[in-house]
Amino acid sequence: MSWIDYLIFGVYMAAILGVGVYHFRRNGDAEDYYVGGRDIAPSHVGLSIVATDVGGGFSIGLGGIGFLMGLSGSWLLFTGLVGAWLSAVLLIPKLKKLDRHHRFMTYPDFLRHRYDSRVAV
Repeated sequence: MSWIDYLIFGVYMAAILGVGVYHFRRNGDAEDYYVGGRDIAPSHVGLSIVATDVGGGFSIGLGGIGFLMGLSGSWLLFTGLVGAWLSAVLLIPKLKKLDRHHRFMTYPDFLRHRYDSRVAV
């Protein structure tokens, strides 16, 4: 590798570290870190769910399924997107309403409240 490669890598790492330090200082407590200060819109939570589901393995795997099954394999992608949209529209607002009263930090906290502590494990 040449010196320009090392320079680009160093600038990139410094920028990423700078963004991390900036947001670390903006976070006041664990609630800011885990649940975004509880002021994230349901649409943004839905987009986060989609981003979590769609990763490298999913993208590469979907290409393989498309090769094996043809266009009908794309239904796996479309149904996942519809499910994420439905959860953003229907499920997340209800969970957010419950969260105002019980202050859940994680989804297992909700399961513990709704069902039993054994379910949350």
